[in-house]
Amino acid sequence: MEDFTISTGSIHDIEILTRHRILMWTEIYPELADIAAASGETTRDWIKVKLSEGSMIPFMARAADGKVAGSGCVLIKEDQPRPTDKSVYTPYLMSMYTEGEYRKGEYRKKGVATGIVAASIKWCREHGHGSITLHASREGRGIYEGFGFNPTNEMRLSIP
Repeated sequence: MEDFTISTGSIHDIEILTRHRILMWTEIYPELADIAAASGETTRDWIKVKLSEGSMIPFMARAADGKVAGSGCVLIKEDQPRPTDKSVYTPYLMSMYTEGEYRKGEYRKKGVATGIVAASIKWCREHGHGSITLHASREGRGIYEGFGFNPTNEMRLSIP
């Protein structure tokens, strides 16, 4: 395992965060690669707003040479009140991406995602959040299960 520094990112990382989000979608759904690529401007604008208002906290993994090895973000979403949580603000882990070719590469399988998830959980704990949610790709499930994430009963309907 290589050494990576995990730190919170900033508005200065917007191009990397945008690129990583698009690449994440492209790897999960290769058939949507063109649509994902075309969403770049909208994605960048959305990330910029969320970073500016402080509702998105990016985590950047940097290798010893300063290169970005990966990133992920905690988005603080407004949700409905629940009996188990008094806060209506819920952290959501999203846009997890590690540099390198799909399933292999310079930084894959070397602890980048694990470091980002650990930093995200720590940040949530330090900011008084009692839970964190995410949608996991098939390839990412093992990482999240290793931290104790459990599947929920969420369902989805696509409305044409």
